[in-house]
Amino acid sequence: MIRLACASLSFDGFGDEDFVKTFTNARDAGYSHLELNCWYPRTLTPAKTRDIVSRCRDTGLSVGSIHVSSFGGEGSHGLTKDLCHKLRCIAALKELGGTVLCASGAGRGKEGRLDAIVAVLKELLPAAEEADVLVSLENHASNNLENLDDYRHIFDSLDSPALGICMDTGHFEAASVSLDDLIDEFAPSINHIHLKENRTFGAKEFVRFGEGTTDNARAVERMIDSGYSGYLVVELSPEIGATDGRPFTIDDVRKPVGMFSKYERE
Repeated sequence: MIRLACASLSFDGFGDEDFVKTFTNARDAGYSHLELNCWYPRTLTPAKTRDIVSRCRDTGLSVGSIHVSSFGGEGSHGLTKDLCHKLRCIAALKELGGTVLCASGAGRGKEGRLDAIVAVLKELLPAAEEADVLVSLENHASNNLENLDDYRHIFDSLDSPALGICMDTGHFEAASVSLDDLIDEFAPSINHIHLKENRTFGAKEFVRFGEGTTDNARAVERMIDSGYSGYLVVELSPEIGATDGRPFTIDDVRKPVGMFSKYERE
């Protein structure tokens, strides 16, 4: 199964906007599947998941994945809070009918670092396995989860069929990590894909699709050849509009559909 989805940040940005623009515009832009960016407390309440299920029913949309606040607890109290948050995220994801829980780490060298992420995952992964949920660790440039060594540490420490990597193509290139090197080593562990375009290798500057150098098509095709099954999530970062001064239009979010829908399969 390969399904094209769109992250709610592509429509609603980084604010707590109750996904209004997402549910208004996603179908018109050509998407049937969503990744909801559930970073705010009300987005994870049972009342809100019931509301979202109703809105999905009304619009013909489905939620495949949610992206939640980063792993990042320190000390026993912080680790407990982080674990409880992620456990609730698993429950919310199930209520929404999704299968993938995605999160990154905190800023490089801050809030727990890799050992704290491992400590939380040791307690979280049995619950994810029981719930039939995939936990996908997303790379971010300048993050505790950033490069191949970070993922080597994670997978040397943990072994679970529920654990994998969210390959954010733009962020890996921004962090000077070759997508080919990543796929060569970790393809079986990649269980989720974020499609983003970066202007040039080695410096973080996200751009509209077709205006950068990230070879998303090659990465997707290599992953499919390796047996990948899952979501391809389009992320059109709100940072782009602030950088290039051009307003976003529905066509900016529609363009990736023409680029990547050909890879969909059941």
